Amino acid sequence: MITKKLAVPFINEKLLQQVEHCYIATAAISEAGFDFIRTRIPTKTKMEIVTGLEMPTSPGVLQRIWRNYQGRITLNIYTRNDFHANVYIFDLPYRKSVAFVGSGHFTLEGIKDSEELFYKISDAKEIENLKSWFIGYYEFAQPLTETLIAEYELRYPVMKQRHHASRLEKKQFIALTTAGFSWDQMKLKQQYFKKEDYLAFSSSKAHFTTPELYAERVSVQNKFKALHELIKNDLQKLGFHATDPNSTVSSFDPAHHDDSQLRSMWLAYSIKTALKNRDEATTFGDQMHVQIMLSQMDMGIYFLAGSPRKGRVDREYFKRRMNDVEYRKQTFALLSGLGGGYWIEVACERKNIDAFPTEDALWEFTKADQWLYYDFIIGKNYTPDAVEISSENIAATIVKELDKLSFLFRHMQAAAEM
Repeated sequence: MITKKLAVPFINEKLLQQVEHCYIATAAISEAGFDFIRTRIPTKTKMEIVTGLEMPTSPGVLQRIWRNYQGRITLNIYTRNDFHANVYIFDLPYRKSVAFVGSGHFTLEGIKDSEELFYKISDAKEIENLKSWFIGYYEFAQPLTETLIAEYELRYPVMKQRHHASRLEKKQFIALTTAGFSWDQMKLKQQYFKKEDYLAFSSSKAHFTTPELYAERVSVQNKFKALHELIKNDLQKLGFHATDPNSTVSSFDPAHHDDSQLRSMWLAYSIKTALKNRDEATTFGDQMHVQIMLSQMDMGIYFLAGSPRKGRVDREYFKRRMNDVEYRKQTFALLSGLGGGYWIEVACERKNIDAFPTEDALWEFTKADQWLYYDFIIGKNYTPDAVEISSENIAATIVKELDKLSFLFRHMQAAAEM
């Protein structure tokens, strides 16, 4: 029997509540996927799991299994080759068993959210064959240890960032080719940035430096400089200043960008704050800044609370303050007040702000932040033909949005502890 969503038999047939023993082979595990099954099976049920670590598996799951489920849940890591199998075998009462073989990882996406395919097996002989297959990998896998977890934790952020970057590239590729994005259908005559400005950052050009590309990039840079002149006085009144006073616009040299690829150009502004509660007054805030960014298919206004290995003071301050109920309410109100279209990205996960029903839901999401490894971004994107970024409106739009972001900026800065 074909099953598209494992969650259907798990919930509708109350299958998990009957499980006496389960065997899971999977390519990846997430905390949400682990909790989906763990919280539904009886407390005495034993789980045996084998997985590889080629796909990003949450180190939090490994820690929890090691610390909290010794004797009940055993997880081994298969290291002899890439491991991409996904098999779920459940022993049920009265010596019955059922198994599912398919594409979904041991994650919430694999179990219920993504488009997966599973085949349900109830034949006793076939299930015994599956168990023999499982044991072959499980017994030749490495047992979970504290040393393994500690080493994996150091490497996991890079794996997750690569996975995230790959997903974003795929999303952009799909948008440009099959999801309805069409330059021909856009009316850009009244727009500040034209089609050629966006195409200066197309993937096919990102690596290269030719005279023609140089001219395209200089043209965009000049538009950004002119835009800066239009908004700088209003931004100064809001407390913003150019993050780099020597160069208001980011570099157009691919060598100065990630992976030596020029995929965007931007203006950056910050609000200076001195932390005087230290031995020496130190200026922070440039790690926390706002950007007006142009990329291949949109313009964005972003508030960056910090990029990897930067912004430690502000981000640790914010994380600590979010333990306070009133501060959480204020944060939720400020984010909700930004209006439609805004999203927040924490630890490579991005969600629309209006997807959080309460301040506590937002708090749970922001707990994943780790300043050492990930970006923390709040942003909004505009399609090239959006009326908000027409020649007539773009300056007013930027000032209006940065006015709203300035309150969030000051709310999250560690200077509030002075």
